[in-house]
Amino acid sequence: MQLTSENGRVRAAVDPLGGGLRELEVDGTAILESYPEGQSPPYAAGEVLFPWPNRVRDGRWSDQGVEHQLEISEKALNNASHGLVRGRLLEIADRAGDCVRLRTELKDSPGYPFHLQLELEYRVLEDGLRVQSRVHNRGSRKAPFGIGFHPYLRVGDTPTSDLTLQVAAAETLEVDDQLIPVGSHPVAGTAEDPNDLPLAAAVLNHAYGGLTATDGQYRHRLRAGDGRVVELRTDPAFGWVQVYTCPIYPRAEGLITAVAIEPMTAPPNALASGRDLIRLAPGGSWQAEWSVHLIDPEGFIKTTKR
Repeated sequence: MQLTSENGRVRAAVDPLGGGLRELEVDGTAILESYPEGQSPPYAAGEVLFPWPNRVRDGRWSDQGVEHQLEISEKALNNASHGLVRGRLLEIADRAGDCVRLRTELKDSPGYPFHLQLELEYRVLEDGLRVQSRVHNRGSRKAPFGIGFHPYLRVGDTPTSDLTLQVAAAETLEVDDQLIPVGSHPVAGTAEDPNDLPLAAAVLNHAYGGLTATDGQYRHRLRAGDGRVVELRTDPAFGWVQVYTCPIYPRAEGLITAVAIEPMTAPPNALASGRDLIRLAPGGSWQAEWSVHLIDPEGFIKTTKR
């Protein structure tokens, strides 16, 4: 589904299969790693991670003393990965030239016996795109969940090796061989510090927390040498961000290193640990949003001086 801004500067595409963002350009500059229409998203590109982001160890978790077993979708590591929406065909609830609203329901899924409705609104802006998420509990009991998104960002044709990452985070999680958290440590002054981190030699698959807000939002940036910036802004609800450098992302011209900046409301293994889970009462609703913007050098200077 193609979207175009009123001023014609922004063009986007949303994939109804899985409900993710497939393409995004501003003034002809690609700010999202795309994939061909009709193909599966490579390496979870653009995917919606719901009702949990990232991984659940062995797919096992419990709620109110009841044990649950999710399907193992990441067989190499024996984890349940990235939720239950991937691969689902979402209903188109409403559509206009610059906006589309998608909807799907989870009801008594294997390992997740709750009834939630998820609504997503993608709306192009003058300099990017905004994503609003709304969750409604249609069931009869409190439902625990988290949500995340998996965009790979880019700054036009600038190689990832020539970009600098800016994430204002205080800590990163330590993980075991299953990529499940077993601890955490401060990042200031370490090689894992994502604030002003050149990506030339970076190998990242890190969940960062302790984020610092600017004007009430978390702002995660990729900066090119010419001053152009792609900025991902989130509500405070997205208190975690996973940064992943994929060394074999497929473009038409061949494999490249791509960087995913994934806003998440909860850390990996949250269904099992309970950390930062949202617990939605029957009949209750929850919503949050994030957005992506292309900032020119002058605009970037103004933003950083606020």
